[in-house]
Order: sequence, then C-alpha cells, then structure tokens
Amino acid sequence: MHIENNVFENIFNTVMDMKNKIKGNIKAIMDITSFFTIKIWGLVFDESRVAKPKASFALEKNAQLLVYQWLKTLRFPDGHALNISSLVNLEECRLYGMKSHDCHVFM
Repeated sequence: MHIENNVFENIFNTVMDMKNKIKGNIKAIMDITSFFTIKIWGLVFDESRVAKPKASFALEKNAQLLVYQWLKTLRFPDGHALNISSLVNLEECRLYGMKSHDCHVFM
C-alpha cells in the first residue's frame, strides 16, 4: 500500500525534476560511473563545480505547468478518488497530500 505511494512519488518527482526529491544525486551518479562507463550518466565538471545532467525524460518548466494545470481541472466520479485538484498548488508547482489510493488511480 505504501510501496505504491513511494513508487508514484519517486517516478512523478523524477519526471517533474523536483529538486531535493529525486534519488539520483551526485553521490549516486559517482557510484554508478565508478562501476559502469556510460557517458549519459556522467557528471559535468565545470570550472569550480560539479553538476549532474538533467534527465532526458524530465519535463521542462512550461510542460510541468501544463501538467499541473491539467491536474487542477481533473475530476473523478464521486467515491472513486479524492478530488486531486484540491491537492495541486499552481504557484509552487507541487502536489500535496496524495493518499495511496489516489496514487494508484493516477498511475
């Protein structure tokens, strides 16, 4: 039950490129590149900092806003799922308070 909620949050946060919510941080990428020589996962070394590349499947800001606007207008039949539009914050582009059944319906 909670596993489904965790899977949804991990996938959704990765696709929406939520900072501090995705699992692929710089330390994890360094571990992966030490075992495998895959260029896509490599870190970008600039003059004074190390940056991780953005995932190829992560949405841009305008596409993220379109998804959140769609979620704000989304309606379900009574008793099927919670009104997801009440959980969307368009100013912060965030979803708050998704229950495991709502995650199941969304997936």
